[in-house]
Amino acid sequence: MSDIPEFVTIEGQKWTVCRAWPASRGRIALEAQHGSAIRSGFLSNGRVDMLEEGRDSKLPGLERLLGTAGNRVVSHRPGKRAVIRLADGRFAKCVRSSKADGIVAGQDRAEAFRNGFALPTVLTADDSTVVLSALPGVELHDPQRLGADWSRAWAEALDAWALAASTTDTTTETDMTAGADTSAATNTIAAAMPSMPVHSASSEVQVLNEWRDRARVHLGEKLAEVDALITQVSADLLSDGASLADGNNSSAGERNWGPIHRDLHDKQVMWDPVAGPGLLDVDTACLGERELDLGNLRAHAQWRSHQGIWTQDDAEVVIGEISRITSASGLDPDRARTYERSALVRLACVYAFRPRWAPHTGVLLEAAHE
Repeated sequence: MSDIPEFVTIEGQKWTVCRAWPASRGRIALEAQHGSAIRSGFLSNGRVDMLEEGRDSKLPGLERLLGTAGNRVVSHRPGKRAVIRLADGRFAKCVRSSKADGIVAGQDRAEAFRNGFALPTVLTADDSTVVLSALPGVELHDPQRLGADWSRAWAEALDAWALAASTTDTTTETDMTAGADTSAATNTIAAAMPSMPVHSASSEVQVLNEWRDRARVHLGEKLAEVDALITQVSADLLSDGASLADGNNSSAGERNWGPIHRDLHDKQVMWDPVAGPGLLDVDTACLGERELDLGNLRAHAQWRSHQGIWTQDDAEVVIGEISRITSASGLDPDRARTYERSALVRLACVYAFRPRWAPHTGVLLEAAHE
């Protein structure tokens, strides 16, 4: 079972370990919180070593940005990435040297989502830091702050998501028919969106297996159930169609290709009553089955309810809006359910690293069963 501590002591104070991730050389990366302050470090062989405040040798822009009064850390995955809220309200992402181009490229790939969403604008960038404009509104993570606007916000956000498909609809509506040879149609999509990487059904299976391997030690007695579910979900993902990346024919199950966020959940969406919805962290944007985003959203809605962050009624509003947009967009609810099951299993592996939630991941696996 996991040996990730729930608390760490820093300079005599108890900090809560809120997130953890697998890291290199068998270590676990930790992010701890005390009030609004964030500190990060590593767990290795039972020993916790926290980084100096505001420093990370792998993220050269971090110390420089935190040298300015009023700038503060929002999140910090040590050795990988940090997000800084600047004193003027803008945000900066700090990554390893030469990795900032990937963030900028992701912003470019996400242009399809600008049909319905406000997107952050890249203001400045160097090889390890990208400064982005802030979006108005609040995250769709917090129903308390949205109050009576909860339903409206989710309806507008999902309508905005549906508009991204208009980038490819005109090139695919006659070609992506059930049971047809879709290689020509998928080539048309690729030609229309040449900078878009592809996330196919086989890519999803690979992600599942990678997370299973990372979390194996921390899953304990749940490992056998995870393995069984991965086998079932992988078969469902792959039996409905061949991989687009392989250039093979797809069946009805894999026909709804278009731009996807690929990590779409409630913390990635902002909403403002005047400006409308906005979309964050778009560097994962790619070409894939549109049902993937909806399945991921639905999995998170179930989990938020189990976490007690949302009420059951809050979750039902979101699930209802997902069902509405699935139907209105002509998407396949069974395919969305398959991707939802995949997301539920993946979330069980991700949260196996988080001490507060690791004991509760069984509900994710239970929800993933048919």
